[in-house]
Amino acid sequence: MRIYGLLLAFLALASGPVYARQESASSTTDGPTNATPVAPTPDKDGVYLTGPGISSPELLRTVPAAYPPDAAETDIPHVVILSVVIGVDGAVRNIHVVNPRTSAYDDYAIAAIKQSQFQPGTLNGNPVPVRIAVRVRFFHLRPAIPMLQAAPRVVGSGSFGHDDSSRPDDPFKLRPGDTTPMAINTVNADFSDEARRERFEGVILVSLIVNEEGLPVDLQVVRPAGHGLDEKALEAVKQYRFQPAMRDGKPVAVRIRVEISFRLGRGSTWQSR
Repeated sequence: MRIYGLLLAFLALASGPVYARQESASSTTDGPTNATPVAPTPDKDGVYLTGPGISSPELLRTVPAAYPPDAAETDIPHVVILSVVIGVDGAVRNIHVVNPRTSAYDDYAIAAIKQSQFQPGTLNGNPVPVRIAVRVRFFHLRPAIPMLQAAPRVVGSGSFGHDDSSRPDDPFKLRPGDTTPMAINTVNADFSDEARRERFEGVILVSLIVNEEGLPVDLQVVRPAGHGLDEKALEAVKQYRFQPAMRDGKPVAVRIRVEISFRLGRGSTWQSR
């Protein structure tokens, strides 16, 4: 089964477009204190991620993607997620397929994005280059219309299993001004034989650290589903590759969660949490 879904991420990942996160108010013996907002910062190429202070680009005119000549109405759905940068002039550049299938669908999705028109994102009312994720769904020969992929969220509360992302002393906790990791490559998560035989569907939540090189480490299933799907989810996430989180212009290791949904007839999808 194929894994369909976004990023940055950005995954981040997300995301997909991703959000720079601000810590919530903390308490001290003198009363509550509020974290100081941090101004958005671009990456080394001057590109921003959507989040506080950065408005997301918008689709002004979409061009439906064409189907491959050999496509049939009975084909399984194909979802192509693209990570793209929208420049200050609304032009599309730096197109990257987040969930590559090495199929003609990827090429037709890219062609549609290149022909679509965008309104650029802004910082303080001024256009800036912003990275976003765009989703193109091919289904039963219906119009495959590009749509902005929802930005992934990073959850700061560890409420499942041994996930400790909520600990204030967690060295891998996102800080104000950090960018969240963005998935730049994902792989298939297959149904287990047991789940397929029993027609079982489930959702697995995986906690992991994305290190400075964008590699997933310290993987833990914090919300299991059983029936062999937990192992299949871990096998897939281990092969993910990310654009690492950035802090003051340098890559840092941070903890995130990835949700893998297994649905009969639709395969598996993923979402950064």
